[in-house]
Amino acid sequence: MSFNSDPLGEEERGWLGGGRPRSNVRRMWFAVLVLVVILIGLWWLIFRGLFDDDPLTKVPSPPTTAAAKPPGTTAPGGGGQFSAADQRVIADARRAMSAWGQFAISGDVGKLTGTFWTDGLQYQKLAKEAPGLKQKHAGPPPYQFTLTPSRVLNAPGGMKIVRGTVSVTRPGEQAQIFRWDIYLKRVPGSNPETWRLWTVAETPK
Repeated sequence: MSFNSDPLGEEERGWLGGGRPRSNVRRMWFAVLVLVVILIGLWWLIFRGLFDDDPLTKVPSPPTTAAAKPPGTTAPGGGGQFSAADQRVIADARRAMSAWGQFAISGDVGKLTGTFWTDGLQYQKLAKEAPGLKQKHAGPPPYQFTLTPSRVLNAPGGMKIVRGTVSVTRPGEQAQIFRWDIYLKRVPGSNPETWRLWTVAETPK
């Protein structure tokens, strides 16, 4: 008695055995073909956008002309359109900012001598903060007060205002940005002119 008889015919076996793998292969190749067509289409769109000025795909380039600056302004550094007299005021303002950075880590008001007016509003305010800073004793490195001036203005009483942006930085701490009007008062009889910081106020909006 034989137990190897096959109840299926060749046609039925083809459907159940040989036909399905062949169908799966066709589906796989069709999917690959569709993917290739999509990739070619995306490549063509990108290529056209970069080289054919397609407004839909090309990234706009930044403007090549700088915005007009108001009279008396200049690039960072304090030169350029600033007069020689204004540059001296800016330099003294920067010296005062540097002294402020030294004071901020020590609470030593002596660091402010020579760049701040001791009877000025800002010195008086900082002097009140000195005990707390001494107790904190942050230590070096000092804070860096970086002044980027935009204008030098005349103020009542013969004072000058250095208007600009001041960034305060120190390693390990988050940077702070301020828009300040720095008021400076001339040292009487100084030649060349020497200016000391009187007070600082936020720039009006």
